[in-house]
Amino acid sequence: MAAAGCTRCHGILLGPDRPYAERPSRGFWLADLWRGLREVYRAVFALLHEREFIGLLRLPVAVNLLAFVLVLGCGWWLLAPAFTNAFAHAWPLLDGRRTALGSTGPALWLATSGLLLGPPLLDVLAGAPQEPLRQALERRWLGSPEAAGASGELLRLRDRVRVLLVALVLWPFALGLVLVPWCGLPLVLLLGGAMAAVVWFEPPMAARGIDLRRRLDLLWRNRWRALGTGLALQLATAVPFVNLLGLAPVAMLAATAGYLQFDKADRAASAPRAAATSAPG
Repeated sequence: MAAAGCTRCHGILLGPDRPYAERPSRGFWLADLWRGLREVYRAVFALLHEREFIGLLRLPVAVNLLAFVLVLGCGWWLLAPAFTNAFAHAWPLLDGRRTALGSTGPALWLATSGLLLGPPLLDVLAGAPQEPLRQALERRWLGSPEAAGASGELLRLRDRVRVLLVALVLWPFALGLVLVPWCGLPLVLLLGGAMAAVVWFEPPMAARGIDLRRRLDLLWRNRWRALGTGLALQLATAVPFVNLLGLAPVAMLAATAGYLQFDKADRAASAPRAAATSAPG
């Protein structure tokens, strides 16, 4: 495999639940979606039981606790009154929909805001202290101390802010989308899962110096596994104590494990080689 970062492992993963060598790849879309969902459960189990991570958890958990309470508290303090006031007044074009939602409207907007803005805000506030967990997982899976890569925190801060700005641009669209009857909420859940995937899959790719275009290409090529992980992390946001104490650590481990299993084959480089091999003579 010729993709960035694959020279560290030469396509071989040595995870604890892999008794034989495994090459990162894609599969059937439904299977990949399930693998992405399952990776979050594995991350929770690893944080609770694996010695490599237990000794590193004090700072990541403390920062996650403070960041989660800050995001939740500020969101409730700033947004709940504004949303309640918005639903208390008539809307020129959508007043029938506002009336149909009634008192659930502000709660629906709050949930939408949490789904879309929660992951990038948590990453901005608590992402940097999670780097030792990523490095420990990569050292374990890739089999060498040099495999983990550098953190590049100054560049990561720029990436975090950039993703947060994109989420802020999409936020008004999501508030309108969730008002669509029947399909609005499922579509917002998918959008929130995609945003969580973009946010949490950045660290392992940023550590390898992969640029934005390449990151988006990798995420799109492995979209079902990435979306599964993003959706599972959004569900974990509603699980008591996991959200409060371990959401960012779980997200870091789950996304790193998922990235290591991405299909990273360089299509542009392999196409000329395939054409040359098939050419006559």
